[in-house]
Amino acid sequence: MKKPEKIARKKKFIIEALKRRLDKYAYSYVSIQDVADEAGISKGGLRYYFPTKESLYEELIQDFFNQIEQDHLQIINNPHLEQDRFFLSTLLGIEHFVLNEANIKVFVNLMLYGLQDEKMREPIKKFFRNHLELYKRVVMQTHEDRKSLPPMNREDFDIEFLARIAQVIFLSTGLLEAIDPIGIEPTRLTRYVISLFED
Repeated sequence: MKKPEKIARKKKFIIEALKRRLDKYAYSYVSIQDVADEAGISKGGLRYYFPTKESLYEELIQDFFNQIEQDHLQIINNPHLEQDRFFLSTLLGIEHFVLNEANIKVFVNLMLYGLQDEKMREPIKKFFRNHLELYKRVVMQTHEDRKSLPPMNREDFDIEFLARIAQVIFLSTGLLEAIDPIGIEPTRLTRYVISLFED
């Protein structure tokens, strides 16, 4: 095995150890030593690959985005899926990331770290910006392929489902705007969310 491949595998192994720790503990309670212990390596061995705690978390952020993008591209580039591919890509992203409790725990830890530490805010902001660009492409393609989306009957959605969607939009927008503001006006957002539920 070539040295760059070996380094990449070792870094991935360490990142998986960090994810396991963040699944159990808040980021503020996870030290470099804890991650090294979880990975079964020495603290010095870990620092060879990640000299600072920030560099370790930056790699975790990049790992998250790479996985999201890889899942998306795998569907988008599948010639057998034809028109449904963007819809399926979004569904896969929701299932693999948003509805995965371990991922959410790690994600919340990253958000908290970014809100409390200025050094971490920039890499997290970059993650959100890259993710936003990915979704821009999905939205643009979906607008072009509207006929590819399955028909929607509003009666299929009960009030609890609709309330949760509104809650998710408002809460996540607040978090995203705190780290990577794009200037969303609360009144405009409220009007948009209400329009989603109008017949």
